[in-house]
Amino acid sequence: MDVPEAQDIPDSTVEELCRLVDPEWELERTDPAERGFCSVYRVVLASDGVPQDRYLKVSPDGGRWGIPDEARVQAVLDAHTSIPVPEVYGVVDDHNDLPSPFYLMQALPGEELAYECVSRFDDDVLRRLARETGEYLGELHSVPAVDRFGHVRHDDSDRCGGAPDGDPTTLTVGDPYETWPVSLRAYLDRELDRHADSPFAVLTSELREWFSDGISDVVGPFEPVLGRNDHGLHNLLIDPDTGAITGMLDWGYTLAVPAAFDFEFAVYLYSGAFLAGVPAVSDRRSLVREAMLEGYRTTAPDRVEAVSSPEPLYEVVAMVRIMNDFQHLSVPNGAEEAAIDRIRADVRALIE
Repeated sequence: MDVPEAQDIPDSTVEELCRLVDPEWELERTDPAERGFCSVYRVVLASDGVPQDRYLKVSPDGGRWGIPDEARVQAVLDAHTSIPVPEVYGVVDDHNDLPSPFYLMQALPGEELAYECVSRFDDDVLRRLARETGEYLGELHSVPAVDRFGHVRHDDSDRCGGAPDGDPTTLTVGDPYETWPVSLRAYLDRELDRHADSPFAVLTSELREWFSDGISDVVGPFEPVLGRNDHGLHNLLIDPDTGAITGMLDWGYTLAVPAAFDFEFAVYLYSGAFLAGVPAVSDRRSLVREAMLEGYRTTAPDRVEAVSSPEPLYEVVAMVRIMNDFQHLSVPNGAEEAAIDRIRADVRALIE
């Protein structure tokens, strides 16, 4: 898939976009934000003379790129959970003359940190981050929104500035799969195609065979729930001194998956285990799992049994994601090979 580059949008056009949401707002300041390939701007809008910070997220090329769906998912979570997602003030699904789709959202407090910074947190900070992640995943998995597997989309009516109403029934699944094994195989086919071009390509054929044999052995329940999936410190706003999560961002990659799949992904990615080959970095999967289960139990006690038992196949899927994106990690100079060797060893330990 060819990913476009973010387009530069003139301030005058940014102001027009914001006024589609609310014509009373006056644009005072625009600052581009580096968040993925979409055009994202932090804007200061004045209402009755009072300045307020907002974020504007715009398609880079007129394609959907999950933007209309993300706005609806955030609206649902804002209305039905305590997950700290930005409030959506308005979404424009299509416009003849202005860049679209786009939506305008709340600016939340907290710091953005790189993916790999999680490996440097103190244990107490990481434990709080993991516990709160577990709490929020418990809430997310309990939202009654999907009944099949696949990418989460919406069937809400098109909007030209209005805010989504947050109704879970407006969420649906695009090109759904009736069973989880079929959905998982399709997911793995896509990820392993990418894996063949990664620094870990020597493992690709072995992984294909192992996954092919192992999918039929995975134990349910296979009830579809809203899955965060795009886990990682880079998609959070946090207080780095305490580990408190102040914002969960970027919901355009929401999938309908079993709760255990989503949970296992988070355990691995927040543990920092993918950098355990770097000096002074430890593997804290056990710490993260224990804390996440503690949090999950408080918000979804009736579901905790479904996520309590580690599933090695799901963990290896999370490892594949890291291997595919390894080139985007900031690994200390001279430590790249050690990190790669450790990941390879971890994968082999699980699949052998």
